[in-house]
Amino acid sequence: MWNTLATTDITAEILPDEVTMLNTIQGSSSILAAILSTVTAEIQAGILVGGNQIGQPGTVPDQIRSDAIAMVRWKWFCSLPKTDLQSDFRRAQYDEAVKRMEKIRAGREKVEIPASPQSVTGPSFRMEAVRRGHRLSTHSFDKLGET
Repeated sequence: MWNTLATTDITAEILPDEVTMLNTIQGSSSILAAILSTVTAEIQAGILVGGNQIGQPGTVPDQIRSDAIAMVRWKWFCSLPKTDLQSDFRRAQYDEAVKRMEKIRAGREKVEIPASPQSVTGPSFRMEAVRRGHRLSTHSFDKLGET
């Protein structure tokens, strides 16, 4: 399933003491909302480039929900003054999420099909012609159909 990712999903993944500390930093919640919107759009773009369909704006597939949260959380914490929140463990979670998104973007990992996919116009899907293990150059197809 594809579901909306909200700021409350991000704050639910951190400790209550950390949420309290973050609330004392002026503008941290508006920063979180902007980062969430940007990361969600980047994730959807990567999914689309990888040859997958995408859900409605603001949604992510459940299979990569934790990766999306790790990406948003790390970018949010890095946008704030230096705190204890920027730990090596959270950095590792972010790095793993980015690696997984790179696989999806390259088409090496598929994501679940959304119940109501977005209608996307323009060149969004890639196609490669492979023959006997070798890539074909497309310039040889330029003269097809000509007599």
